[in-house]
Amino acid sequence: MKIIKNIKLKIDEEEVLRYQGYSKNKVKNPSEVILQIAREEITRGHNLFEPQGIYSSTKIKQISFSDGRINLENGLHLEINNSMLNLLRGTSYLAFGLSTIGNHLEEKVAELFAKNEYPKAIALDAVGTVAAKFLSNYIKSLVCQEAKEQNLQTTKHFSPGSGDWDIHQQKNIFQIIPADKIGVKLTESYMMVPKKSLSWVIGKEIIIPSKRDDSCKICLATNCQFRETF
Repeated sequence: MKIIKNIKLKIDEEEVLRYQGYSKNKVKNPSEVILQIAREEITRGHNLFEPQGIYSSTKIKQISFSDGRINLENGLHLEINNSMLNLLRGTSYLAFGLSTIGNHLEEKVAELFAKNEYPKAIALDAVGTVAAKFLSNYIKSLVCQEAKEQNLQTTKHFSPGSGDWDIHQQKNIFQIIPADKIGVKLTESYMMVPKKSLSWVIGKEIIIPSKRDDSCKICLATNCQFRETF
C-alpha cells in the first residue's frame, strides 16, 4: 500500500470551461466575463486543494466467469460485469486506488451558492471536477509505472457506478483500501465524502488494453508500447 501526498495539480482551463457547458469547437463561446471568472476560480482552487491518493495491489485467487466474481487473496471478493470479465481475463493482480482533493473546495462552493454567487460557484465546482480527474489519472500513472517495472501491462480502469458496474461494489474497495488514511468516508448510499473523490480498479498482467483513456497524457511509463501520443 502506498499513500501519495503533496501532488501539484494541473488545471486545464478548457476542461474547466467544458464542464460549464462551453465546448472546444466553439459551439457555445464563453464571454469575457465567464473566462475571467474561470481563471479566478482556478487560482482560488489551487489554494483549496488537499490532494491525497492511496493505492494497493492484491493477488487474484480465482476469477469465476460463471457468476461474475473475483476472489482475492485477502478473503474478499468483487462482483463484476461481463465486459470487465472479458478484459480481466488472464490477470493475476488487481490494483485498487482512491484519491481525493479534500473538502475545502466543496465547502467554498457551498458558501458561494449560499451567497447567490452562482457563476463563481459553478466555475469553482468545475475546477474541482478537473482537479479530481487529474489527481486520479496521476495515481493511475504510478500504478502503470510500477507494472512496467514488473514487466506487466495494465488493463483500463473500472470505477463503481460507471458503465454498468454496480455502485454497491464501492464497499468492497473500501474494505481493501484504508480510505480513512486519506480522510475519505463512504455513506450508506455508497457515495464518497469528500465528494471530489474517485476510486477505481486496474488489472495487472501481460494483457493488451482494448481502450485507453487520457491518463496516457500524464502516465510516467513513457516507453509503454500502448501509449498514445499527444
